[in-house]
Amino acid sequence: MEDSLIGPILLFPVALAVLCLLLGRASRAGLAVAAGGWLYVALLAVQLIPFVLGVGGRLPLLPGLALEKLGACFLLLTAVVVACALSHAHAFFSSERQSASSPSDRQVLLFYVFALVFLLSMSAVYICDNLGLLWVSIEATTLTSAGLVYFRRDKHAIEATWKYLIICSVGLAFALLGTIFLFSASQHGLADGGSLNISDLIQQAPGLEPTLMKLGFIFCLAGYGTKAGVFPLHSWLPDAHSEAPAPASAMLSGSLLNCALFALWRLLQIASGVPGSHFCQEMTLWAGIVTVVAASLFLVRQHGLKRLWAYSSIENVGLMLVALGLGSAPLFLLQAVNHSVAKVSLFLLSGNIIQLAGTKQLSELRGLWSAAPGWAALFALSALAVTGVPPFGSFISEWLILVSSFESRHWLAAVLLLLGLSLAFIAVCLHAGKVLTGSPRSEIEPARTCSRSVVPAALVLVSVVLGLVIGPDFLRAAL
Repeated sequence: MEDSLIGPILLFPVALAVLCLLLGRASRAGLAVAAGGWLYVALLAVQLIPFVLGVGGRLPLLPGLALEKLGACFLLLTAVVVACALSHAHAFFSSERQSASSPSDRQVLLFYVFALVFLLSMSAVYICDNLGLLWVSIEATTLTSAGLVYFRRDKHAIEATWKYLIICSVGLAFALLGTIFLFSASQHGLADGGSLNISDLIQQAPGLEPTLMKLGFIFCLAGYGTKAGVFPLHSWLPDAHSEAPAPASAMLSGSLLNCALFALWRLLQIASGVPGSHFCQEMTLWAGIVTVVAASLFLVRQHGLKRLWAYSSIENVGLMLVALGLGSAPLFLLQAVNHSVAKVSLFLLSGNIIQLAGTKQLSELRGLWSAAPGWAALFALSALAVTGVPPFGSFISEWLILVSSFESRHWLAAVLLLLGLSLAFIAVCLHAGKVLTGSPRSEIEPARTCSRSVVPAALVLVSVVLGLVIGPDFLRAAL
């Protein structure tokens, strides 16, 4: 494997962003970005798949930067999510520009540029081997994605953007304070007087000061938990997902949330070797349980289509936190992959439906089977996939998280998790069923285009393949 090629490949989105600006037209830039996104995926796959399947567990890149197998998997997942969203964006914006509130050519161009810089900042998260650089990278994802939320430039977009920036920045200030506490904890165990290097901290974990370590983890959980949408720090997420255009919502849900959760996993790797680290895992697990239960209750009474899927994302964040609390990287990864695949499909389809109906209010969305049978079938399948119904891949990950909870003797947590998942399933089915059935509004014309069905259809197929290929026996071997 050519180690030196990883760095140049990760800078590819910057070159693509410059190309967009040089092209100057949104239609040309959309095609270039779609093709470039999949080229980026292919280049990463060539480099990362041999590394993931190989013997080595860590690949040093530059001082403070290194790649491990879990990070490589998330790096590739992020590239695929963004490529899917940008491929759909070309057809989405072509249709959007035929509406009354047509975005300008410059708005669409800036969307592509922000999306590519956003991809770069998310990719940086997974190669950070330094807690300071990790914090900087996650803060960068906030700043670069704010332009995506602000796309429509109206009062609702401004409100959602400021809410997103302020709440996440305050949360990340707590994460910065937690990082300072972790550095202070390292000064008690490392010969050189302290370090923020993650690899060094993992190796020297038994020598870290336990009280400062716990205090640092609490602040980091609050900070990065805010960015991930952990209850009750989630209030920015439904607004941002609802106001951003559908391709941006797909990236925010399918890739951004994973970044903050990956940061927590890196902290748990350090905490696992510190005396009394069970406290950190228990806190993470119960934060996940509370988030799943709270999100499932919010799902019952929702009025906006994209807000519905935003709260579903919060529920899945809770599931991934439970996997982290159980100390299972394979379960965390599998749940993240399954959620990303299903949720990207749902957000892209929801954008199609909102364009078709001219509204995002659930009370006004009816009769999708009559207006767009193809979209209706994909919408129904994607909704079932995100709730964990077999044979979709999310069924395997959710089932194994439940089984692991019972096997680790977290009886109350497992029961609450089961209740939360059941309530979420019922709520999503009820809301989706109302969208699919009934009579459409008279002004809705049947949709005849299939260009906006390609990416969601492919993602639904991937979800089914994951459910059939990755069975319990396969994953238990990885555990």
